[in-house]
Amino acid sequence: MISRRCILAWPLALAATAALVGEARSEDHALAGTLRIDSFDARLDDYLAIDTQPEMLADGFKWAEGPTWDVKRDCLYFSDIPANRIYRWDERRGLTIFKDPGGSGGAAAGVMPGTNGLLYDAANDRLLICDQDSRSIRALTLADDGAKLLHAGDGLPFNSPNDLVLAKDGTLFFTDPPYGLIDGGKGIAKRRSVNGIYRAGKEEAIDLLDGAVSYPNGIGLSPDESHLYVTVSDPADPRIVRFELRGGKVIERIDRWFDMRVFQRDGSPGMPDGMAVAPDGTLFVAAPGGVAVIDVEGRALGRIVTGVPTGNCCIGSGGKWLYITANDRLWRVRLADLPQTVRHAT
Repeated sequence: MISRRCILAWPLALAATAALVGEARSEDHALAGTLRIDSFDARLDDYLAIDTQPEMLADGFKWAEGPTWDVKRDCLYFSDIPANRIYRWDERRGLTIFKDPGGSGGAAAGVMPGTNGLLYDAANDRLLICDQDSRSIRALTLADDGAKLLHAGDGLPFNSPNDLVLAKDGTLFFTDPPYGLIDGGKGIAKRRSVNGIYRAGKEEAIDLLDGAVSYPNGIGLSPDESHLYVTVSDPADPRIVRFELRGGKVIERIDRWFDMRVFQRDGSPGMPDGMAVAPDGTLFVAAPGGVAVIDVEGRALGRIVTGVPTGNCCIGSGGKWLYITANDRLWRVRLADLPQTVRHAT
């Protein structure tokens, strides 16, 4: 059984954010494994099953990131960035090395080799890869192991593509912070003046959606594709920005849609990072100390507490499990029968 004992005391200094979080409640399910579930709202039971144990699937990584589920092969891919590897995990074989090295090779001076965010593109049966080596988005066709450069910029190399999400029509949205640059973007390796959030359409044109976010990181799209969410890993202002979209263009931006400082008050380590979006639009977001569950109104329903900096998560196994890359470990937590009706944000 998963414990839902909440130990956080929400500070009055963040009253506006705490109002979004709501009142914490305690439950006395038995604790299993080393994960803990903090529950702030009874609706959390609609998303996380309370009759299962969290499972640690593998450990020993340097920094696990970018999980994505391959619905055709029923397997998970994820990056270990410093090790420059892409791993694969499935029920039958467990953990195996999928690509070593994971990056395309030939990283330029000042650039850390490796891969970051991954995304399985079911329509084309390929793996989209945020490649730090080439500072680009690559596409790996899984049937024949053929790789090609997909988006390499418009004359200037990207900083370090980090995370990505696909719209139903094939439009790609991705973030481009400087995390893959050895000097953190302070030297000559950084060629772009902004840390951008980009839109790449089928016609190969690349549009800068926003260049004003200091440290864009994880990215997610609402099921009705009306809202784009981006986490900001700014130590001075960790948060989620929400963009309202129309025809793939930004028509409104809420700069502090969710204030992630609320999860730092107990000393939890890490920054907001990658995310997964449930069928009804609820977000599972890597947050300080774990994975936050946040509804479409920006109210935190709870947090899966890993106790360590947590990189990313994805929904897999036909919606049965949430897979979490947390520092040096790969976890999964059983999901409830997720609500399928899209909830529209206001």
